[in-house]
Amino acid sequence: MKKHLIITALILAISNCAQAGELVNSPQDLENLETQFFEEPTSPIPTVTVIEGSTTKPIKTMPLFKKTRIKVTNYLREREYNKAQKLIEQEQKIQNKFEETVEPEVSNVQELQGGVTQQVTTNSVQLDADNIDYNEKTMDLIATGSPLLTFPAQKVTIKADKIIYNTASNTLIVPDKVEIIKDGHSIFGENLNVNLNEENAILDNVETKASFMTVTARKSEMDEDLITLYNGQMVSKDTYIMNFHTKMVGGDRFGRMFVDEDDRTYLRDEVGETPITIKAKEIIIDAKKNTDTITLKKAKIHFGDFKLFTLPTIKMHTNKQQEYFEGNYPELGSRGKFGMFLGPGYTIDTPLQNGSTLKLMPIINKKSDFGIGGFLKYRSATNFTDFGYGSGSDMFFLRGKQYLDDKLHIQYGMNSYMDEWFLGRRMAKYDAELVYEDRGVIPSTIGDKLNLNFRHRLGFGYMHNSDFNRYGESLDPSNIGTTRTRYMAEAAQTLYQYTDKENLKSLNLSLVMQGSAALYGTGDTQFIGRIGPRLHTQYKYWMQDIGYFASAYEDGTPLKVYDTYRYGHGCINIREALRLSKYLSIAWSGTINVTGDSPNGKPFQECTFIISLGPDDLKLNLGYDWVRQHTYFAIAVAMDTKGSGIEYEKMVIKHPDRLAKRNDEPVELKVFGEPQTTTAKKMMYAEVIDIEDPNREEL
Repeated sequence: MKKHLIITALILAISNCAQAGELVNSPQDLENLETQFFEEPTSPIPTVTVIEGSTTKPIKTMPLFKKTRIKVTNYLREREYNKAQKLIEQEQKIQNKFEETVEPEVSNVQELQGGVTQQVTTNSVQLDADNIDYNEKTMDLIATGSPLLTFPAQKVTIKADKIIYNTASNTLIVPDKVEIIKDGHSIFGENLNVNLNEENAILDNVETKASFMTVTARKSEMDEDLITLYNGQMVSKDTYIMNFHTKMVGGDRFGRMFVDEDDRTYLRDEVGETPITIKAKEIIIDAKKNTDTITLKKAKIHFGDFKLFTLPTIKMHTNKQQEYFEGNYPELGSRGKFGMFLGPGYTIDTPLQNGSTLKLMPIINKKSDFGIGGFLKYRSATNFTDFGYGSGSDMFFLRGKQYLDDKLHIQYGMNSYMDEWFLGRRMAKYDAELVYEDRGVIPSTIGDKLNLNFRHRLGFGYMHNSDFNRYGESLDPSNIGTTRTRYMAEAAQTLYQYTDKENLKSLNLSLVMQGSAALYGTGDTQFIGRIGPRLHTQYKYWMQDIGYFASAYEDGTPLKVYDTYRYGHGCINIREALRLSKYLSIAWSGTINVTGDSPNGKPFQECTFIISLGPDDLKLNLGYDWVRQHTYFAIAVAMDTKGSGIEYEKMVIKHPDRLAKRNDEPVELKVFGEPQTTTAKKMMYAEVIDIEDPNREEL
């Protein structure tokens, strides 16, 4: 019954708008929040951290390929189950034919079977109270004595000291304090007035808790597809450390360093318990079919009592699961070969992939000269694509990735550095590759906690040789394109590890074996095998990773500039990090060819420097990659949210029933047990079916 959905919609709208403003659904989600698609050319030094389980990032929205795979698997499993069940039933019928038929005994006692069935429809409402009175003059039904009003179909309960229903006007009134409960979530308020004819509701002094944010409003009004809150705020009243960061170039490993708590410093130590507050004239939340948008008008950003700046308007877009965010804000950055860029952005929603956005950016571009150009940025839960052109570099670029399954994706690019795992980031003129990758761990292979970690990757794609010789290499920039099939694998056995956090000491020694084999469409091949020790240490505030690889390779690649093996028969990988003070840390990483057989004849094949500024809860990281001639910028935040929040004069929520609600088809892997007989007789047929964890493939 649509009229009875008013209470449900009010609950969902208030709680979900708070979640939409938080960017995540729970405090635990904040621990994993990071910029997923930041371009990150890394050193070929693999991390020594033991990682158990899958390599893949969790994807909340199921890619189409995975959804199709599960549907096909379910169909095949169900078909086999039904086939086995049918065979059992046939065997049962044959067996029943040979059983003796016995006349049933007739009893003189007749037994009536059945019962009273109560049908609960969407129109049903249940009212429980100690006292229910009816005023014939006013036609009011008055419930007192701990009344509970329940909408069973919507699973909504209203608790109050008094509930009044007027049968003449078809209105529901709670004159004092009221608690509205939906799925264990409570909203508190006063003076609830619901007009079931006009399909609108009014609730004063709203307060609810969504995640670690408390949402309040002096007044709320609701019509069928619109909720309006007045003079309220969303604020964090409790201490919670919000921890997230954007990705950084490979040398940044400050997060691995043990730091004595007495040596840490926080922003609040310098400025006091100063919250960050956004004061907005109006907030508009529009729940569309596939996406939700959040618009802040005349938003003033305050740090304590100090106003930092004012945003005339800013609009953010996200999908229903809040797996990505894009907005109408300017961007500043740089890309290898493309140069620096700066420009404003305008974002629009698209109906593709159950919620996605397209951002348009006119830019100023600077490489050898200043120029102009434009960016297109496509974002969804399972895809990112950047495409652009700049006249300052006179170059088009493309970079993107499409997730197909948990361990399967497509990556594609043009004049962009792409992920080539331990062989470093490589740039083709253009390329597209289907990649499968996974990893696992065999615990305690040679001793307690001395694990063997294994990772492998299989890729097939088309690549065109690059016409950009980096770092002065004398390689053939032939205009050739061909297919490539390549398998890569790594096995890392931990030999010794020691950790003493109290005294800021650690040591981890591993033996690493890596291999790569590639076959090109031209018939050429490339084989690489390397082995060596890898050592991670920390002593006080000096941390380092050192590894040596002895390599044997036969490099017959026809794509010389693109994927020639650059590290020679012997190379040393180094990463150094030093915490100089509470506010300053530096790091350097590089790969040094020690056998003098690199393509450019120079020792350094990777070289990156990073500086980290600020207190421990707000770090600004700057880096420069000398090989790729690329500048990097990143922010790491671990800030206490207590006291911070958003104040608003008016918040408008459009289509609240659709807010944060996905409309795609839920798909999960079905698990079938053994076929069942209709009686307790012994089964004549059974089939063993591979049982998987049903939660593993849930949407």
